[in-house]
This record gives sequence, structure tokens and C-alpha cells, in this order.
Amino acid sequence: MRVYHLNCISSCPIGGRLMDGVSPSALQRGHLTCHCLLVETADSLVLIDTGFGLRDVADPHGRLSEFFLLQLKPDFREEMTARRQIEKLGFDADDVRH
Repeated sequence: MRVYHLNCISSCPIGGRLMDGVSPSALQRGHLTCHCLLVETADSLVLIDTGFGLRDVADPHGRLSEFFLLQLKPDFREEMTARRQIEKLGFDADDVRH
């Protein structure tokens, strides 16, 4: 069994230090990671949390509220989706069974 850590889209929330505990000030935006795990078993892949997906990246304003987008300011990049990271690791995303 092997476990891979994936960051499936970071966000920069309002509240800085109050949100992430390390930003210089609560007046600056913070930095949060959407932690996901990919577990490679003998016969399949297990994805623990999915983060944001390709459709979220393609149409964030159609899928997520303006309030959410304003508050968190997600860094939407296709290469940060779980699917693209799984493919970059050399796996077929369709092999994710759980």
C-alpha cells in the first residue's frame, strides 16, 4: 500500500492569521490547502476527499456561490484537480474505486 498527498486546490481566505495561523496579519488573506489522499492498494485506488473538480475549475461562478468565491478566493487551476494529479502520477483516474 502506498499513500500520496494531493493538494486539490488552495484557497486564500479573508482573515489571514485567524484562518491559517501563520499569515502575518488577520488583515491579509491566508493560505489553506485542500488536503486529499490517494491510496494505492493491490487492486485499486482509493481517493479520500476529492477537492474541487474539473467542472468547478471550468465554471466556478456557475457552480459555487459568489460569497464563497469572494471569501475563499480559490486558486482554480486544472492541474490541481485530483483527476489531473492522479494522471500525472501515472495512474488512470478511472481506476479510483472508492
